[in-house]
Amino acid sequence: MNIFKATRPLNLFIILFAQILTVYFLGFGNTLKDVFDLSHLLIYVTTLLCAVFGYLLNDIMDVKADSINRPNNNYLSEPKIRKTALIIVIAAAIMAVSLAFFKSYKLGVLITLVLALLFCYSILLKQLPLIGNLIIAILGALSIFILLAFDSNLNQELTIIFSINAFAIHFIREIFKDIEDAAGDEAAGYKTFPILAGIKATRTLLVILLFLYILVFTTCVRLMMMRYFSAPLSYVFLSYSIMCIGLPLFHLLSRLQLATEKSDFSYLSKVALYIMVTGTLLMLFF
Repeated sequence: MNIFKATRPLNLFIILFAQILTVYFLGFGNTLKDVFDLSHLLIYVTTLLCAVFGYLLNDIMDVKADSINRPNNNYLSEPKIRKTALIIVIAAAIMAVSLAFFKSYKLGVLITLVLALLFCYSILLKQLPLIGNLIIAILGALSIFILLAFDSNLNQELTIIFSINAFAIHFIREIFKDIEDAAGDEAAGYKTFPILAGIKATRTLLVILLFLYILVFTTCVRLMMMRYFSAPLSYVFLSYSIMCIGLPLFHLLSRLQLATEKSDFSYLSKVALYIMVTGTLLMLFF
């Protein structure tokens, strides 16, 4: 059960859900049968195996930090459970690479590179200021972007827009998590941005990033309204964007000004996750 929780089942579901929505709603011409054909299923499974690999390996490497950051949820604190988790990590990597090369040489090479990057992230890159956040945000966006290379029916412009959106909000959320985990990360010897620059400087960086994200998001919404919608659906799309994404973004920005405690940044991280999900659900309009 501890290992199951460490694989982040909710995150795995969000990844799978985002991929299915992308193939069906952004794949103009794809039928429900196409969404669940062998080709797409292999991409879904290899992506999820990469995620399991990354989550478990990261938790194995973060046992010391998590003993401080999450004393009640340090799932891999026991040596026997860590050994089992390591076996699952190796098995997930082997299965992901095998299935990817079965699908195509191109997917096999890509999945191998993703696993190598996840390994480097867990071993070293996570400890570096902003570099680790950037890498994990790129990998998060790749779960959507990777579909472009294997599905000719996907609308290229929309897939890129949703990939950029996933990258941006994921990057911001990772910085919130770094602030939340600062005590344990410092004890483990990590050099994340909040540890090196302090909470105040990190909060200023987040304010800037949120302003930039709001600017990009509003531009993308305007672009999609002009190219893909007409009244009255355009007004429904705009209303959803404002109510379910725009207002939570401004709430995030306002609450950030007052955030000082770990619980505050934990709450803001959850709001960012909510925005990530509601942003993905915009695909339902296409």
